[in-house]
Amino acid sequence: MQPRHIHNKEVVYVSAPSNLGLKCMPYADKDGPGARKATLVFEKLLFRERLNISQSYTIVPPVYIGKIDAETGIRNLPDLINYSRQLAEMIKEIVENNQFPIVIGGDCSILIGSMLALKKAGNYGLLHIDGHTDYAIAKISSSTGGAAGMDLAIVTGIGDNAITNIDNLKPYVTEVNTAQFANRCYDKTFNGNFYNTDIFSADLPLLRQKGIIQTATEFIKKLQKNNVEGVWLHVDADVLDSEIMPSVDSPQEDGLSYTELKTLLKTFLQSGLVTGFQLTIYDPDLDSDMSIGKRLVDELVNLFSQI
Repeated sequence: MQPRHIHNKEVVYVSAPSNLGLKCMPYADKDGPGARKATLVFEKLLFRERLNISQSYTIVPPVYIGKIDAETGIRNLPDLINYSRQLAEMIKEIVENNQFPIVIGGDCSILIGSMLALKKAGNYGLLHIDGHTDYAIAKISSSTGGAAGMDLAIVTGIGDNAITNIDNLKPYVTEVNTAQFANRCYDKTFNGNFYNTDIFSADLPLLRQKGIIQTATEFIKKLQKNNVEGVWLHVDADVLDSEIMPSVDSPQEDGLSYTELKTLLKTFLQSGLVTGFQLTIYDPDLDSDMSIGKRLVDELVNLFSQI
């Protein structure tokens, strides 16, 4: 059997089990937030084998400490910067080898490394599919210090230069080449100044009103007009309805169904613009029998088997 390909690019699996961008919840164990265990579930459920992905890499994160940097208000800042650089080098190499990375996190802060990689590689866009906008700003709209709630702001250049301007590459993606899909949280803790940016915004009510395929196609056409070399596809598991995805740190009712999510992802993937995919924030500490994880893996295997 031939290795899995997407649009003539061999698929490469990247395990990025970082929990550096999260605050530690009371139910977590001594090693910190459980999102770091998601990749273990994907391995146990044979995600790579079922998709016939022959190449795989793991970027091992440092031990979770959780300390908030006094100057920036960001948790685990030095380790977060170093980890983002390591992940960026790996993803950049894969993309420049004309391969397609599927990255499984970990928390949403791994987006910093992904977009840093693509900034180094060329002119790329971002599809941010998340139940929250993740546009919090430390010390202003967020007091948790968790970069997982700030990732969209950070990669578009909003926040302290220590994290937004790694290697003098700020911003890692421009607002006009960025989209946020399926947000259903309007708390300023997450949204900051999001609604005054040039980011393409299709919250969940709008997405359902206009139609998933039509709305996704609208942004695809915008990216084509802007002549991007590709676009990164980021999915936070909390975009799913809490009835089918309760195993996240911020579950919400009335999210996307798997059918809706796969329709959205398939529309993007079939455009030929997607450079790579990542999934974040699934927490096995909230899924004792792995039944939630099994459904997630099954649905993603089904999706990528159709592309």
